[in-house]
Amino acid sequence: MKKRYLPLLIASLLVGFNASAKQLTLGHAMSLENAAHKGMVIFADKVKEKSAGELTIKIFPNAQLGSERDQAEQVVNGAIDMAKINGGLAESFEPTFKVISIPYLFDSTEHMRKFIKSDVAQELLQSSKGKGFVGLTFFDSGSRSFYGKKPFKTPADLEGLKIRVPESPTMMEMINLLGAKATPVPFTEVYTALQQGVIDAAENNASSLVEMRHTEVAKFYSLDQHTMAPDLIIISESTWASLTDKEKSVMTAAAAEALDEEIKIWDKIENANLEKAKTLGVTLVEVDKAKFQEKVKPMLDAAKKDPKLSYYVEKIQAM
Repeated sequence: MKKRYLPLLIASLLVGFNASAKQLTLGHAMSLENAAHKGMVIFADKVKEKSAGELTIKIFPNAQLGSERDQAEQVVNGAIDMAKINGGLAESFEPTFKVISIPYLFDSTEHMRKFIKSDVAQELLQSSKGKGFVGLTFFDSGSRSFYGKKPFKTPADLEGLKIRVPESPTMMEMINLLGAKATPVPFTEVYTALQQGVIDAAENNASSLVEMRHTEVAKFYSLDQHTMAPDLIIISESTWASLTDKEKSVMTAAAAEALDEEIKIWDKIENANLEKAKTLGVTLVEVDKAKFQEKVKPMLDAAKKDPKLSYYVEKIQAM
């Protein structure tokens, strides 16, 4: 008789266990094929594993919870727990994040990756305390380059054109210094804006170009690699405050391990997307990078004189 009741007892315990589990929301605007999404899945898996199922994360991809800005605002307001946003957008909520969007601050992929795994990066992620959110981790987002219906070999080729940028004052300043007209457009609306001529060109990594089907309306990808601003996963301060010390440790450890895995996935997918772009009729254009660097150098010079930004610029350049 006792054996007959044992499965019922176990089932009732499991129901109680699941009922006590805490679930957090994590939204983003990327596709399921994107390396960042796959990195977030790993992050969620590791959180569940490290917490023995007591803490779980539900991911909402493809802008299901709104644009990146909408999701960032919801995190700040505590309406959702977490979001993955691009580094350029982060400065709209905490100006110190401007530093990672400064053109040509990072001189190589290795340099950028050394930074996002450093103690200095952790300091920057915490710089938004008191603003409604803090950063959990950076994610590799590669380098950003211009694409449109014609090649851009020098800044002169951009003059007068309407270039889509994320809602980032730094990105807008960069476009204006290059002689073009910065035009903020939500990421999910870039395809239509290119198709209808609302914008003449956009800038992003090769994965965004391919995965969002921008290859259908932009046949030239000019490899100027003006920024290597990483993405970041942010968490609402109210959510963070609600976690126990053990749960915070689980989240931090899982985020660090997910970053390592996301970098590996990024390399594989980005390289594949560069090749795929070519098969889709996109021409990869080599550029005179020095001319682009010269045009935007005033931004780096100004950052070195800014009390808040100079600390991070110096630390990053010394790496």
